[in-house]
Amino acid sequence: MPRPTTGILVRFDEDRRADLLRERFEGDFSPFTDALSVRDWLLGDVAIALLSFSEQTIDFICLARKRNQVVTSKNRIEFSSIVSLDGILIEAVEARLSQQIQNHFIRVSRGVGGIFPAATWAQVLDSIKTERPGIASEIDRLISLLQFSGYRITGEAAKVLLQERDALGIALDIFSGSNKLRDRVLGEWAPSKEQLTEFDEGEKTAKFVSRPGAISSFIKGIPHQYIQEEAAIQHDLFNWPGMTPMHEVGISVFESGDRRLEVIYANRNDLEHTLGVDLLYYNESFQLFVLVQYKLMQEEGDEMLYRPNAQLRSELALMDGFSATHRSTDSITTHEQFRLNDDGFMLKFVPQKGLRPASGELIKGMYVSREYMHFLLGPNGPVGSRGGSKITFDNAPRYMTNSQFTALVNEGWIGTRGVQSAEIQTIVKRFYETGRAVVVAQEKNVHDV
Repeated sequence: MPRPTTGILVRFDEDRRADLLRERFEGDFSPFTDALSVRDWLLGDVAIALLSFSEQTIDFICLARKRNQVVTSKNRIEFSSIVSLDGILIEAVEARLSQQIQNHFIRVSRGVGGIFPAATWAQVLDSIKTERPGIASEIDRLISLLQFSGYRITGEAAKVLLQERDALGIALDIFSGSNKLRDRVLGEWAPSKEQLTEFDEGEKTAKFVSRPGAISSFIKGIPHQYIQEEAAIQHDLFNWPGMTPMHEVGISVFESGDRRLEVIYANRNDLEHTLGVDLLYYNESFQLFVLVQYKLMQEEGDEMLYRPNAQLRSELALMDGFSATHRSTDSITTHEQFRLNDDGFMLKFVPQKGLRPASGELIKGMYVSREYMHFLLGPNGPVGSRGGSKITFDNAPRYMTNSQFTALVNEGWIGTRGVQSAEIQTIVKRFYETGRAVVVAQEKNVHDV
C-alpha cells in the first residue's frame, strides 16, 4: 500500500487571489506557481495543499510540488488540480478536531501556514469532508492522484477502463482539435482506492477490482465539474422501448465557445464480463458519425499483437450490415457533406499496458478501417509463423495514428454523411445489446441544446 499522505497549508494575501487563480470555466482553475519558503519538504515531492486567502478561511485544496530554488531560502512551488472549498471557516474545521489535535492545527493555520503532522492532517481532511460533503469524493480523488501517480493499474476490469479512457481521450481531441483538453481531463483521473488491491510498491503496480455496488466507469474518476448528474438512461440516444437496465451509467459535458460535447457511457454488464468498448462520435453539424470498436493487443515475445477470433468476425459482419443499410449513395449537396471516406466504421488496436493515473497521454494505437480489416483477414492478409492470422504494427502498415484519425474526424474528412440521430440510436442499441460498453460522444451547437 502506498505511504500515508500528509499535507500543508499555504496562506496568501487576499489581493493576490485574482493574480494567482484563473478560472478557465466554472470550477476549473489553471495551475500556477509561486516562490515560497517551505522547510522539511524534499525537492520534487508532491503534497496535498490547502490554500487560504484570509485568516478566517481555507479556500482551496490542490496538489503542490516543490521545484528548484529561485531565490535564497525560497523554492518554486507548482499548484495544480485545484478544487474550491467555498471558503470553509477555519474555526469550523478546528471545532471538529480532538482537543489533542487542535493545538497542532492552530500552530499551522496561523501565520503563513506550514506542514501538518500526519495525525493532525488525517483529522483535518475528515473535518473538511464533513463540512463540505459534496466535494468529499473530489478530495479522495486528489489523494488517489498523489498516492498512485506512477502506478500501473492492471486486472480484467482495468482492461475495460483502458478502452474507456482512450475513447474519452480521442473524443476530446476530435472535439477540441488539440490535445490540451484531453491532457487536462485524463491527467486528473485517479482510481478509487477501495477498488485497488495487490499493491506492489517495488514494481509500482496494483490490481483494479470491480466490486458489487461500486461505480467502475472511467468517467467516475475524472473531475466532478465535467460530470452531469443526469442518468444516461434518460438520454434520448438510450431511451428506446424495452431498454435493458444499465449496470454503469454516466454523462460528462465539455464546452468550447458555442460548441458542446456530451459523452455518454453505458454498460449493462460488470466490467469483468464486458466484451469490449465501442466509441461512437456523432457530429450534428456535419451529420456524420464514426464508430470505433476497440481491440486489445497482447504482448508476445518482443511484439504487441492481436489474434483475430470468431467474435471479431461476428462484429465485423454487424458493421457490414449497418454500412450497407445506412451509407448514403446520394450525391452531395453541400460542402460539409464531402468526405475522403464516408464509411463510419473503424477498429482500434490498443496495446494492453495497464492504466496510469495522473497521465494525460494516449497509448499509441492503430486505427484500421472496416475495408482494410477485411483485407487483413483475407487470403492476401498477413499471417503468423504457424499460418494463423495476427495483426501487428509492422504487418498492418496502412493504419492511422491517434493524431491522424482525430484530425480527419475533426475536419469532417472521414465518417458517414447525412445520418440523423434516430439512425444513431438504432446503431447504439444494436452494439449495446451485444454485451459491449458504449461510449457515445455527441457534438452539437450550444444554441441547439
